Amino acid sequence: MKRQQYSRFLSVVGFLSLSLVLFSVNNVHGQISIGYFSSTGASVDNYAEAIGTKTTTNNITLQYNVGSNYVAGWKVRIKANGNFTNGASVLPSQYVSLQYNGGGSGVSGGQVPLTSTEVDLVNSTQNLGGYTAHNFNSIITGGPHMLNLLSGTYRTTITVSFYNNAGLLIATRNNIEVSFNMNFNNTCSGASVEVSTSTVYNFDTYAKTQVGATVPEAVAVQFRTNGAKCTGWSLKVRANGNFLNGQSSIPSQYISLRFNRVSQGLPSAAAIGISNTPVALGVTDANLINNSNAGFDDYFTVHTFDIVIQGGVHLQVGATGIYTCPLTFSLYNQNGQLISTYVKNISFQIYYNSSFSYTVTIQNPNVSLDYSLPVAFTTGVSVTQTNGLRVVGSAPYQVLVKTSTANLTNGSSVIPVSAVNLQVIPPPAKPAVVTTTRSLSLLDQVIISKSTNDHTYQTLDYGLRYYTSGNDSSISAAPPGIYSTEVYYIVLPL
Repeated sequence: MKRQQYSRFLSVVGFLSLSLVLFSVNNVHGQISIGYFSSTGASVDNYAEAIGTKTTTNNITLQYNVGSNYVAGWKVRIKANGNFTNGASVLPSQYVSLQYNGGGSGVSGGQVPLTSTEVDLVNSTQNLGGYTAHNFNSIITGGPHMLNLLSGTYRTTITVSFYNNAGLLIATRNNIEVSFNMNFNNTCSGASVEVSTSTVYNFDTYAKTQVGATVPEAVAVQFRTNGAKCTGWSLKVRANGNFLNGQSSIPSQYISLRFNRVSQGLPSAAAIGISNTPVALGVTDANLINNSNAGFDDYFTVHTFDIVIQGGVHLQVGATGIYTCPLTFSLYNQNGQLISTYVKNISFQIYYNSSFSYTVTIQNPNVSLDYSLPVAFTTGVSVTQTNGLRVVGSAPYQVLVKTSTANLTNGSSVIPVSAVNLQVIPPPAKPAVVTTTRSLSLLDQVIISKSTNDHTYQTLDYGLRYYTSGNDSSISAAPPGIYSTEVYYIVLPL
């Protein structure tokens, strides 16, 4: 029997750009010519597409010219030869898929991710012969993996193989280029922040130091986006220490920044989703704006922030003057990568504009009430400091007393400061001086009033007696230990 020799021509190509490629493979079972073409290349153009799913309909068409029939059961299989890259960034290939979308007859196929493992692209239930064409959608699956990609064209190659119904490999090609365009960049690359401040606020009365202050729009943060359209960015701030005035220090935790408004540019505060809750400063980053819901829209936008200064004894015990602390403002992208930083000094002033001058001196700054003996719980304890407080000032004045906390503390155990009483012993033969005994309190209380300008009252020494009452359950019920607080004496004009 004479055996007839003949050959078959096969070409298989897949691509996501605008070119047409054919290739051939000789085979002993007939002739197949397979080509393809693509519509406008697949692309990711905005944030919604980057985190969602971008489908380009009929992005690829495979065309088949078959010299002889192939029995039903033939199939086309594909695999990726590597990940997608633009030369600088890499996207794992499995986030790009091809999906059969019609053409021919007796053909089926679903969404097929491009992986390093060969998988079926189409399967058949009818013979293949003559001319037919299959259409494929390209599908790019979005998510966090897309948000760190740089702009550009991402490419890889795939291997396409044709198998007959017996599973015999008929033809293959391994250098078919697949690509998509990344037209959206969520890295915030090129964006920067700058910070400016307004007038320094002055606490010029004791009353103001008690209640604190809010300085509207004292800080302006300028975003220079340089075309960045990124979403999910965050603005953070941290204090580089405490607010200092020479040797005096005020902890940064008593100062906060609060968002006020978008004074220039877009997006709006509502679009971003900004909270106007005050953000206390600290030595670690705190969010002023966390994970913006909207991307930058303009090349230049400005956000203003109020400075909120908490009132209290921390503003009353240091030297007068300007208190300053450098703050670091940082811009991060959605992946938590630092994009830009800016350091700016923030200041406020404490200065009483008064012609009066006073000094107050605590002669012995430590007081210990000793409960080492059982009888102390019954009788109470008393400690007297002779000439414990010295006040110098010719004009009339009053002296206030207050504690730094509401309780004396020992770890998690507490005793109310009101369990301790303070008696002021006036200097002898000074009728223009009035003193008052008080239970200690977190609130201001007047303990001394001097109502004269007499020069003999210029320097006065006062005795201080700290004492507790016997049978005080708040003391007897407290666990053993050292309980402490701080007591402040404040002199004000009368």
